Amino acid sequence: MKQAWLEKIDESLVKDFYQLQTEEEKNGGFETTLSFGTAGIRSTFGLGPGRLNAFTVRKVALGLAQYLKNKVSNNPSAVIHFDTRLLSKEFSREMASVLAKNGVRTIVSENYKSTPELSFAVRELNVSAGVMITASHNPKNYNGIKIYDNHGGQLLPEASETLSSYINSIASPLSIEKGDFESLLNEEKIQYMANEVTEKYKSEVKTLVGTIEEKDAKVVLTSLHGTSLPLMSDILAELNYHNYVIEEKQSKPDGHFPTIAIANPEDEAAFTLGKKLADETDAQLIIATDPDADRLGFIERYGDNDYRYFNGNEIGLLFMKLRFQDLIEANTPQYIIKSIVTSELAERLAISLNVEVANVLTGFKYISDFIEQKNNTSNKQLLLAFEESHGYLAKPISRDKDAIQMVPLLIKYKNLLNKNGLTFKDTINDIYKNIGEFKDRTIAPSFEGTKGNEKISKIMNQFRNKDIFSICGMDVKQIEDYRTGEIRNVKEGTTELLSLPNTNLIRFIFEKGFIALRPSGTEPKIKLYFSLNVDNIDAITEQFEKDYINYID
Repeated sequence: MKQAWLEKIDESLVKDFYQLQTEEEKNGGFETTLSFGTAGIRSTFGLGPGRLNAFTVRKVALGLAQYLKNKVSNNPSAVIHFDTRLLSKEFSREMASVLAKNGVRTIVSENYKSTPELSFAVRELNVSAGVMITASHNPKNYNGIKIYDNHGGQLLPEASETLSSYINSIASPLSIEKGDFESLLNEEKIQYMANEVTEKYKSEVKTLVGTIEEKDAKVVLTSLHGTSLPLMSDILAELNYHNYVIEEKQSKPDGHFPTIAIANPEDEAAFTLGKKLADETDAQLIIATDPDADRLGFIERYGDNDYRYFNGNEIGLLFMKLRFQDLIEANTPQYIIKSIVTSELAERLAISLNVEVANVLTGFKYISDFIEQKNNTSNKQLLLAFEESHGYLAKPISRDKDAIQMVPLLIKYKNLLNKNGLTFKDTINDIYKNIGEFKDRTIAPSFEGTKGNEKISKIMNQFRNKDIFSICGMDVKQIEDYRTGEIRNVKEGTTELLSLPNTNLIRFIFEKGFIALRPSGTEPKIKLYFSLNVDNIDAITEQFEKDYINYID
């Protein structure tokens, strides 16, 4: 098998990457096969069925074409966007050429675009599916493919499994035929997306924000070498807001991510250059977006070497409170959507504001699905949809995390606070004072390879079908096992059914909050979520890792 792939190395798009790999890395591509999961595909570059290359991309494209032709009897269609990562544009052309050759009318972007723009374009163009070439905030040697349904949300598990069966049934990716991209363009089987779609998206974002009346707070923007600029700065300029500076070196589109180790605003180290520029320009806010601009993070600056980094849960709380105040005059009933691993404090804040709370499984596709259902059955306004992993949505013009729409809203709120002599730090401290302070931590230890998968399974299984009364000195009230679909009431010894779909997640409920465990859907990690009203969260996380993670072989 390996020899057949080597004979086509010049066509693979990954020859340069392959030739730099160790023998172990080279062989790894032939020991596994990429599988299309609930979050699409993400992998490193290389030869073989277990790595991303032109042939494995064509396999996904052909599977998607077959899936769409079976699902949509007349004229299936798709729109494809790509980010600034290595080979993103080339992979988008591979996808388009296979889709168009197999009877799927395909619309592609000429230049890099963000994930929220792709989600918006699916709805605006009324196509059958969307394709985003991105690996979001993964390391630079990764890329990936995310598939969206006709509502602009990522595929739910049932649809994802169906698509996966089409992809997996393709035996030989090396023999998949594709059309010539330029010829298909001339035949109008592939079309470039009209700029009017981007203009419509910008218009919707500006309508959400309204006006930024106060302009005294200077802001630093960085795209972490991704897709948010210049679109974000164009929107700000059209809102007549110019009091910002761009970290130019870090905002050049570049899949090598030359100025940063991890292009992820969840990592405080991503703000090093932004903080330096803020000191030089006396800016009060540093905002970063990840490469495909679905996530955002920020640091507030109060003077030289005086900063406050806000985690994903805190940003959600700030948006909840400040957007609630922004909308209060409309006197419209509101609701939030959050994942079940989001801070315990979010629900308590919502209750204090008389805002309805909808809890969904982890993954923005579930938020998208809930919005779709809510739009058809309710007159309540979405206040905020969010996950603890720095993903937010205020206006459901897109159905995925949308940093592009949230950044100008954040700037608006920063300036309003500044006018009144307040900061985001003051606001979060006020929430803690009135609602309670829950310490939130997310830890994601990695376990590579087959042995790593086995260890993750052992970690999860040690909690199943057992009576667990105490964890880290805290009495367990309930155990929610989303794989079995049951809630066990520990003290009463009773069980009841969960209302949410099955997934591999366990949540322990205490008087002081919760601890949850979930294997990652895209990386060889297990995610541990802590949201507890305790004095020393670090002591508890360390104890938990010692007692339940580290000892397992």
